[in-house]
Amino acid sequence: MNRLLLAIALLGAGATLLVGASCGGSGTEKGGGELKRGGVLRVGDTSDIDAIDPAIAYGTTSWWLEYATAAKLFNYPDQEAPAGTRLVPEVASGYKISRDGKTYTFTIRKGFRFSDGKPVTADNFKFAFDRVLNKNLNSPGAPFFIDPAATNIVGAQALYDGKAKTVRGVQARGDRLTIHLTKPSGAFLSQLAMPFVQATPTSLPLDKSLVSVKDNALPSAGPYYVSSRVPNGGVVLKRNPFYKRGPGRSRPHNLDSVRFDGQLNPQTAYLQVLANEIDQGPVPAANSGEVAKRFGVNKSRFWVKPQACVLYLAMNMSRPLFKDNLKLRQAVNYILRRREIADQSGLYGATPYTHVLPPGVPGSQRVDPYPVDNPDVEKAKRLAKGNTRSGTANFYYFSDRPEPVAEMEIARADLARLGIKADVRGFRGFALFEAAGKRESPHDITQGGWCQDYPDPYDFVNILLYGGSIHATNNVNLSYFDDPEFNRKMLAAARQVGPARRKAYAELDADIMKNAAPWAVTTVPNNRFVFSGRVDPRSLVYQGAYQNWSLPALALK
Repeated sequence: MNRLLLAIALLGAGATLLVGASCGGSGTEKGGGELKRGGVLRVGDTSDIDAIDPAIAYGTTSWWLEYATAAKLFNYPDQEAPAGTRLVPEVASGYKISRDGKTYTFTIRKGFRFSDGKPVTADNFKFAFDRVLNKNLNSPGAPFFIDPAATNIVGAQALYDGKAKTVRGVQARGDRLTIHLTKPSGAFLSQLAMPFVQATPTSLPLDKSLVSVKDNALPSAGPYYVSSRVPNGGVVLKRNPFYKRGPGRSRPHNLDSVRFDGQLNPQTAYLQVLANEIDQGPVPAANSGEVAKRFGVNKSRFWVKPQACVLYLAMNMSRPLFKDNLKLRQAVNYILRRREIADQSGLYGATPYTHVLPPGVPGSQRVDPYPVDNPDVEKAKRLAKGNTRSGTANFYYFSDRPEPVAEMEIARADLARLGIKADVRGFRGFALFEAAGKRESPHDITQGGWCQDYPDPYDFVNILLYGGSIHATNNVNLSYFDDPEFNRKMLAAARQVGPARRKAYAELDADIMKNAAPWAVTTVPNNRFVFSGRVDPRSLVYQGAYQNWSLPALALK
């Protein structure tokens, strides 16, 4: 239920809801003076987007593009943190929550129009939910709205099971959209900012996904729309001619268009950026030092930003080695050479880390329960003594890139220092999650990773560690952590809102890592960016919610 990380391969959500605010930016940015309007931004990447259909697209890059095209009930401003992480109304001019916290009524603003000129209405949001929850479409967004422990829309499960034709709990009447939940959900407003449930044209098929786009086959109501999309052939965004400044519509849109091309050779693309042939592209690990020396870090053309992601080793607590063996799980945490693991990603590629919630996620605190730089070998060996049991571990790792392979070798050597021989098995990409996600998987320890779907701690703690969600297959709780007391604490934290929610999850994060240790967290990955000399650095606004630069805010010189 998440963009499982292949790199190893607000109110109620802990964010602040600014009622009456807008998702705005301005034409005047850092350093003063008006930014240039017009031009085509050329973006190159090493991989293609996963999909273009808003109900299907789930990759970080596709969501980054959709942040420029989508109009949502609530959104995040085109601003740096902390303002950029505060949820604000966009298409919703107002909303009411029932006294029992289960019914939300939204008023839809007038003035939003799709790129084909049609007005946005409450029906467009109702249609978005009907598509996402349609079983035949198989949207990755559906699990967010049929979660018995969090957001569970009335009638959503019936639609998803094929027993209904529409979701009963979402109703559109005139300019009013009403959504009924089976129980209060502290994450619901943040989930409304996910691209899955953006204003969706009713011309799209209800139960089939859109694969390619030409002309205006995928109208959208944000500052831009998808003009064309050819699988493995790129994406073109163009300015929405009907996005006119007004209430809720104050987002910048400086560029005429954006051209995205994927599946480029990283070294070739990097050199093209330096030659001003591409405007934004990848930085190969081997080139991080030279580009930093040439441009500096976070000054003009080379930028490093942390991702809202966490990489970890999950220890399978349903298997004999780690089951009821807290001391050995703690020993693994104390023995790991996290700094060396981070170094495998190259200069500025990753930051050593030790707990569940990564930086930027509400409730995250940098109070490390385990060593970041220098392992405590003596303490690790003391904890492991008499607790290594069979002395062997089945170790799953990502074998499709050199970085996770090197990270595995470091961890394997560290396990050996505890007296554990690791039998390793490599997998390519999602194949690892498919294998380790089976309830009876024989892995004892596996590489894992997770990036946020929306800025809320539930998306990490409860999704990845709640024992009540373990099934026969497709599990993301790769440690199979199922402790009744911690399950109770997770459900209690999920019921909190605002500052109390942040506090509850901060305490729970520390409690889990110190007193249960289902994971050995290793690093937080960083994004490394290089820009051409054509991009105006005053226009660079890093949108932490989507872990990339705001495309609407970008401008050329």
